[in-house]
Formats: sequence, structure tokens, C-alpha cells
Amino acid sequence: MSYKTEHITQQLRAAREVQKVSQRELSARSGLTQSHISQIERGTMEPGLGSLVDVARALDLEVVLAPKKLMPAIRNILDSTSVSTAVLTLDQRKLVARLERWFAQHRGGFGSVSEADTFKDSLALLRHLPLSAEEMDTLEEATARLDRWQADPPSRQELSRIAHAVRHLRNAAVHRDRDDAVPRSAYALDEEDDNA
Repeated sequence: MSYKTEHITQQLRAAREVQKVSQRELSARSGLTQSHISQIERGTMEPGLGSLVDVARALDLEVVLAPKKLMPAIRNILDSTSVSTAVLTLDQRKLVARLERWFAQHRGGFGSVSEADTFKDSLALLRHLPLSAEEMDTLEEATARLDRWQADPPSRQELSRIAHAVRHLRNAAVHRDRDDAVPRSAYALDEEDDNA
């Protein structure tokens, strides 16, 4: 494997292990064979860009191009968020995964594409933001309500209420006062050079 992709494949493997996703499950999510994923992780196969993107997205990551001058700010942001991802509970991960699977099957039940996209984006953030015990109860309740409708889908109004509850959880987790031990970014992504 070339030096250029080794760092990326190591990060993908680490993300898979942190999320406690097996290669078999990642194979099902990404559409690549388990053998292909194993070879990428071991460094015996040079992955193509399409394979890297598929694996990354299956792990709820994105491959992006960023201006080099923004890399210190991006690294700082990534480092500060990695502190909070370590404290997520297995229960929270399971509940969010169940909601994501339910959403994948019933996306068309939402009143609008915008509401469906917001619900999906809220779930994506809840994969990384730790919730309090009270917030976990709310998430469990939303999951249980959707589970009851396996045979008979909920009304659009009920889906809207559930989407609102999940969005509220996301907002609470994003805006809650953070522990002072979590470093704040010294950079802003929209900073301009003062010398201009």
C-alpha cells in the first residue's frame, strides 16, 4: 500500500473499531465484499477512491478536500470532537442505528423531503454527541414508538412529532454547556487573513 493512502485506511479501520462494527457489517453497509475491506485494512490492496468513499460513508464519515491553510483549524475541531465521542454509550449507538435503519425503510412517510433530511442529519449528529440519562429516555421512547409501527406505519403528524423530538435532542446535545476540559478551537473556518 502506498504511503499516501495508508493514513486514510488506518483512520477508517480505527473508526470501524471504535464504532464496534465488524468487517461483515461494514461490508453490508458499504456494498464492498468483506474480503475487499480486509485487504484494504491490511494494506494488501490499494483502494480506489470510490471504495474509500463507500467505506467512509458507511461509517458516517465524509472524504472531503479542504484548503491546506485550514488544516490546523480542522485538526483542532476534529481533536476536540474526538474527546466527546469516546463517552457515547453502546445503548445510544444501538438506538441511533435502529432509528437509522427504520428511517432507511420508511423515508417516504415524512411530509416533506426537508423534514426527512433534517431527521437523517439529526441522527447522524446523535451518533457522535453524548446524551444525558433523561435524553436517552427520550431517544428510547422515540425508538419504541417507531418499533410499534412495523406493520402499520405512523401518520405524517406522528412522524413529524418524532422528528421534532429527535431534532430537539440534537440541538440540546450540540448547545449544552461543555466541560472546560474539552478544548475549544482557536480557529474559525471563515477567518480571513488580517494582512489583506
